[in-house]
Amino acid sequence: MDEGILKHIATKHDLEDLRIEFRQSQDAVLSRLDEIITTVRRIDQERVFTFEYIKRLETRLGETEAEVEQNRKDINRIKDILKIG
Repeated sequence: MDEGILKHIATKHDLEDLRIEFRQSQDAVLSRLDEIITTVRRIDQERVFTFEYIKRLETRLGETEAEVEQNRKDINRIKDILKIG
């Protein structure tokens, strides 16, 4: 066989292998990005629910002093964890 043809075949084969590897890498990256997006959405939803829970605790009426104080402690602990002052 001609040496040029062998080089062409080898190069074509190498390029096909690179394309396959690139597609696999691209799929892995996209899969990981999907996981990250899912996690971020879940954290955002938890944040919204937590803020609503804090609002409910702050606005409860007709509770005893002990319950109010416990709620304040819970709110402060949650705020410290979330670093929202």
